Amino acid sequence: MKSVVLLIGAVGFSYMLNKILLRFSKNFGVDSRQSQNLVRWSSTSKPTTGGISFFITFLMGSLALLILRPELPMDSQSLIALFLSTTLAFMIGFADDAYGTHPSLKFMGQVACGVILLTFGHHIEFFSKFTDNSAGLWLDYGLTIFWVVGMMNSLNMLDNMDGVTTTIALTIVVGTLTMITFSRGISHDFYLLVAVAGGFLGFLFWNWRPAKVYMGDTGSMFIGMLAAFVGIKYFWNIHTSPDNLSIIRMTAIPLMVFIVPIMDTTFVTIARIARGTSPFVGGKDHLTHNMVRVGVPEEMVPVVLGLVSMVSGLLAIFAFRLIPEWQVIYSALFGMYPVMLFGLFTYLYIKGTKIAAMREKMEQEAAEASRLTTDAQPDMIPSSAVAEEMMSDSQ
Repeated sequence: MKSVVLLIGAVGFSYMLNKILLRFSKNFGVDSRQSQNLVRWSSTSKPTTGGISFFITFLMGSLALLILRPELPMDSQSLIALFLSTTLAFMIGFADDAYGTHPSLKFMGQVACGVILLTFGHHIEFFSKFTDNSAGLWLDYGLTIFWVVGMMNSLNMLDNMDGVTTTIALTIVVGTLTMITFSRGISHDFYLLVAVAGGFLGFLFWNWRPAKVYMGDTGSMFIGMLAAFVGIKYFWNIHTSPDNLSIIRMTAIPLMVFIVPIMDTTFVTIARIARGTSPFVGGKDHLTHNMVRVGVPEEMVPVVLGLVSMVSGLLAIFAFRLIPEWQVIYSALFGMYPVMLFGLFTYLYIKGTKIAAMREKMEQEAAEASRLTTDAQPDMIPSSAVAEEMMSDSQ
């Protein structure tokens, strides 16, 4: 009941906060990507103040929990790491929205977010579980940095169509809340994520198609850092006996929870490198865009991807919680699921890309035909000039 009250309060607070930010930000926070030659699906520039509401709701939720529920169990080191890393992520995104920071500076800030987690002992425990030397620990450090930078960029790249990133972020938070309930019990993290979910829902009222406001890099950087944090704590570092370890299980669980941003980033990166362009320069070549091209209504794209994310997250929790003894057959089944999902969306992506190329070719041919028609037209003498010439000849 307390979590429901917190959720409703966070939704209302976020809704009103976004309304206020929108009213007083008509000439502030216009999507900076428009000025960086980066492309959104929508051609309309709108305020990018949604991320500010995320961060304020996060801070207010944290403060309220510390004051009202100080008895809740919490890991202070983990909480400090979360606060510092998300604050830095928010500042990186805010600077990019306001000034358009250089990609290398943005990258260094993302690496710094990962270093903050390492400083407070919050890192992925993967290689160290299979090795007894320090090499495994250093590999874990490297994997942690890669994960943080990857998640921040993936959620940022996914923010290319109304409502998509917010919906995916909600499914990730709901999956995390379910995992916390099943594995560690109600804690400070649980209520904090409830408040964050409320912040996302309140913003979604304004971000659903047709969106009135965008989250901007301010929001996508915050969401990416938050997703990286909960991914490490609740999906990478699963607690199981040494006799029940499986590489497939340990990689499949986080892969399935974050399957949508991972798929989109993978497709876009490979496609752009194949074309000889930078993966970090925007374009209308995302999974979301190609879904629209193959016939999925634009307003249904976040719904479809949200359902995929939700089902995948539930399967990941099932793989962790309801299978006490991991066997080879489970490795095969849970290894096949992401492969099949990647295969399906690869087909949609390729088909959408072909449709886009065909449309572009037709538009070029039409433009060329129009130009040739214009060039082929003989010079026409105005009718008034012809009449004057005829009258002068008759005189």
